Amino acid sequence: MGNMVIVTHWLDGDVIPFVRIGKELKQRGHDVTLITHCHFEKVAREAGLDFRAWDTPEEYALLVEEMKGNKTDNSKENSYSFENSEFKQRYESNETRLKEFNIIAECCKRKDTVLLCKNRSSIAAYLVAEKFKLPLATVMMNPAEIESMLLYEQLEGKNDLPRLNELRSAVNLSSVGSWLQWESSAKKTFALWPNWYDTASEEWPSKIEAVGFPLEKGKEETKKEVPEKFKVWLKKNPNPVVITGGTTKCINDKFYSSSISACGMSGKPTVVLTRYKEFLPKKLPDNVVWYDYLPLDMIMPKLGLIIHHGGMGTLSGALSAGIPQLILPCYVDRPHNANLINKLGVGDFLYPVNWQPDKILSMMNNLQDDQIKNNCMKYVLKMKNNVGITNIADRVEEMAKDKKYIYSINSQYKIPVKLSGEHTSNNSQPKIKDLNQRLSNEQRARLLVNLRRREESRR
Repeated sequence: MGNMVIVTHWLDGDVIPFVRIGKELKQRGHDVTLITHCHFEKVAREAGLDFRAWDTPEEYALLVEEMKGNKTDNSKENSYSFENSEFKQRYESNETRLKEFNIIAECCKRKDTVLLCKNRSSIAAYLVAEKFKLPLATVMMNPAEIESMLLYEQLEGKNDLPRLNELRSAVNLSSVGSWLQWESSAKKTFALWPNWYDTASEEWPSKIEAVGFPLEKGKEETKKEVPEKFKVWLKKNPNPVVITGGTTKCINDKFYSSSISACGMSGKPTVVLTRYKEFLPKKLPDNVVWYDYLPLDMIMPKLGLIIHHGGMGTLSGALSAGIPQLILPCYVDRPHNANLINKLGVGDFLYPVNWQPDKILSMMNNLQDDQIKNNCMKYVLKMKNNVGITNIADRVEEMAKDKKYIYSINSQYKIPVKLSGEHTSNNSQPKIKDLNQRLSNEQRARLLVNLRRREESRR
């Protein structure tokens, strides 16, 4: 059996899928080590995994605060806390990457090691794989990551290259000539969604295999208790609405207040689900209750509607449960995900500028349409065939048996058409860069969604 080393960063949505994959590999008899933030040690140990931490509890608490997404007092108008120089120095500097390199390398001394890592943030894992000639697979967590990295190459790739090569030199690796060539050189890259959800992976320089959503099911599923108090409430209040912004503090200030007001106006029984009570109004409407935790996947089939932030875990769970989704997206991948859910016909979305209670209530009512409910049931059937965890575990096991998966720089790299100049003249590059600097995170995300729509209309 192999030595599987899994590397990831950030919050629940970027870590829990890897815990599930690691659990499946462990059940197949492999040794599995998860390397991530200390907050996830308990859940990793419960899954039977060995564990190494990047940080201390105090350092992780600081990370959670810094990833809120709120604008910082001393920043540019369109700059957010996770974009500033202090954040980048603390979590993305070469010094940090070298510390991570040493932690990962300690876990990779066996010849039968396979590395599985989150793309982009797991730079140190790429270096370890190349240095010690190990198989490496990278994982795309959501479709927007692909477009954001292509955009990053176009706008910042050349600027970031000297820093990358300085890091490579520190571990005695030769320089590379392209950030994107290096980033896309893993012999296996997996997308944690099915092809019917999105086909954006076709734009990446190397092949990406869509394996499906990383949902637990059947023997894989970790059973969690639903509180008795909630069971009693649910029996009296069938088909409630759930409002959740996920497990992160990276949420717009108006998300909870506006959606709670809308649900209060509706009179529908509503559950607000967040571990951060400070985001909520001091007094909730009579028809609204709050829980800091409920096993969402277990209660979803009992819901009438879910209002959420647009995270991949929440939307895939709702697809599996067959419930309509109202997404209030801001930041990172969420606007793109909201657009995809709308295209599937199982939900709709509102951008923050439209987060007024009356507009949210109107959309809640629209989502009770019979056609939307029929579409939801269609995707319940599709989701029955979703075996993302099994698929990725199968592929990782295959990698342990074949040397062709050992990481090396892709000598066959071709510049993606998007970046080759066919669509954009060199003269327009300064304008594009200037525009990017003036856009907020939300505006960038909306721009990516609109560009995606335009390209699809041409196909």
